[in-house]
Amino acid sequence: MTDKPQVNREQIEAGLARVGLSTGDVVLVHSSLSAFGFVEGGADTVIDALLAAVGESGTVVVPTFTWGANHATETATLDLANTSCKDEVGIIPETFRLRPQARRSTHICHSVAAIGPHADKVMGEGVSSFGAGSTFHRLHNLDAWCLLLGVGFSSCTELHAVEEFMRVPYRYHRDFAGSTVILEDGSRVPSQAIEYLREPGYVNDFAKMRAVFDGAGVLRVTQIGAAEVTNVRIRDIFDITRALMEDDIGFLLNEQSRELLREEKGV
Repeated sequence: MTDKPQVNREQIEAGLARVGLSTGDVVLVHSSLSAFGFVEGGADTVIDALLAAVGESGTVVVPTFTWGANHATETATLDLANTSCKDEVGIIPETFRLRPQARRSTHICHSVAAIGPHADKVMGEGVSSFGAGSTFHRLHNLDAWCLLLGVGFSSCTELHAVEEFMRVPYRYHRDFAGSTVILEDGSRVPSQAIEYLREPGYVNDFAKMRAVFDGAGVLRVTQIGAAEVTNVRIRDIFDITRALMEDDIGFLLNEQSRELLREEKGV
């Protein structure tokens, strides 16, 4: 006998409606299946609920990141059909990307998978991870939601888009010259990706942004099973964080890293 709450598709759909997700929306989903408790039907139930919430006119996007495996390597290969993302972002994105109707983008570290009429738009150019032409730039332009299913703002990679826009002094660009993307049809193309990496010694603190966004009144929050579910517009994430960083360029760093920034960069 388990003491975990049991969750079904109807409960998930009701919770998604409570946080404002509706027909025609575009939504980027960060998720933890285990956070719910026990979900009847597993990851597929969560995916079915998400697709039902936005309807045929809406688009669901999930991270299929391979940053952990690829960001520090000299060269890398991303096989869109066969490179798993389960170890990095969990079973929901891995199950989602394997659906026949899903498309996966080509960024060597920060690919996403999408289902819906805006899937082509959110693929991005496969060059910048978070800057102009990236998936995250396209999601901003589409006024998409950021939906956190049982995870906190430490998982909110959209905050990196603000760092890239602000050209923070503790990150630098690298390319992936010599790296390869294997497309769904098996053809191989050179990776065009660049990555915006932190310099050694710098650590982000994104968790603190929950209180910031809550104070600004932009969060929609509910409970589904054991999971806290939070929905917020990506434009609100960007605009609020940008304003804070205009006054304090190191705002998204932890305290030790902010001290390092003052010592090394004088800011």
